[in-house]
Amino acid sequence: MSRSWLGALSLGLFLLLTACSSQQVRHSVQDPIQTWRRQQPILEGLTSWDLRGRIAVRAGNDGFNANFSWRQWGERYHIQLSGPFGIGVLTLAGDANGVALRSKGKTVFRRGDAAAILYRQTGVRLPIAALRYWVRGVPQREVPAKVVLDREGRLKELRQAGWHMHYKRYTRLRNMELPAKLFLDNRDLKVRLVIDRWVLAAMPVMRHHHGKLRNT
Repeated sequence: MSRSWLGALSLGLFLLLTACSSQQVRHSVQDPIQTWRRQQPILEGLTSWDLRGRIAVRAGNDGFNANFSWRQWGERYHIQLSGPFGIGVLTLAGDANGVALRSKGKTVFRRGDAAAILYRQTGVRLPIAALRYWVRGVPQREVPAKVVLDREGRLKELRQAGWHMHYKRYTRLRNMELPAKLFLDNRDLKVRLVIDRWVLAAMPVMRHHHGKLRNT
């Protein structure tokens, strides 16, 4: 992490410490702020993962529940939702060049923002770009945020880009604390994510082929 980003985090964010609300008996660290500063660049440096879990989204009286998987390799990603919108399986695959959304046997390929494409197809606006950071337990870079840490130097609450995140549970993997359960809320949506499995490993590279994204 650069010194400028550390300074922005220290001065530009409101960094609060609160007691851990988990019912589990856990040991606090001597200096949660220093622990956070050590762990944040490590978590930001994660570039490949495979997540499996469950998601619940509520917008007023409407909503859906789904299983999800998320494979990430650098700028490339493959996100699959199983069950929502009455369509069986919805897939988002993309990189810096564009996004391919597949549902009901049809593929839509566009350049642009994955969240906007998902919204046009489903009416649900999930912050895909920001979630790439939030699922790792770090704020999105270069975006103002308010952070609340627990006694172990992990994110407990995060306010950023109009969203309020509550980190309910973590899992330990390779000496890192990774989110296992988080709630996200804004004025329009309530999102609940439960991550049942984290895998940190090399993932296949997804390449463009005749307007589509394929694994190689």
